[in-house]
Amino acid sequence: MDGTRECVIQIDHTFNVKGVGTVLLGIIKQGTVKTYDQLKILPSGKEVLVKSIQMHDDPVNESKKRVGLAVKGVDADDISRGDVLCSPDSSSIKIATNPIFPGFIKNPYYKGNLTDNQTYIISLGAQIKPVKIKNSATTTNNNNTVEIIPEKPFVYFLGQPYALLKPDNDGTRIIGKGTIMQ
Repeated sequence: MDGTRECVIQIDHTFNVKGVGTVLLGIIKQGTVKTYDQLKILPSGKEVLVKSIQMHDDPVNESKKRVGLAVKGVDADDISRGDVLCSPDSSSIKIATNPIFPGFIKNPYYKGNLTDNQTYIISLGAQIKPVKIKNSATTTNNNNTVEIIPEKPFVYFLGQPYALLKPDNDGTRIIGKGTIMQ
């Protein structure tokens, strides 16, 4: 692994290839991935071994950009778009299974109110996950916050921007945005 920054790869697509096994396509957000690195997929926590790396259909031994990885230890069906591949001892990546309280700015074009226990969608990078809202938006020290309760685990890092959506809304579907700072 890159000694200065832990490896973090956002998974874009997965599939199985006969004779190769599971292949992951993703973008390296930080660090370097090398052949034979032992990595972890979040939020599932499954560990994988990087068997080979390809960039633009050419095999390489390491990469710091968009990559295709042949991995051992997981099936393509066990991975979702937006999952994160990271160093096993990663400290910068968090898994939301309990409520989080990120900053929140309501979209001025959204005319409705946030409703407690209503299902919304949170969009973080390539992840799109259902969430519920509790205690609606509150203001503390001139900062708006909202309690977001994950219905399914999602992966985030501190300082990550997000959007809160209501896809079945008749009018504006983007409810607001914010940054996760906890």
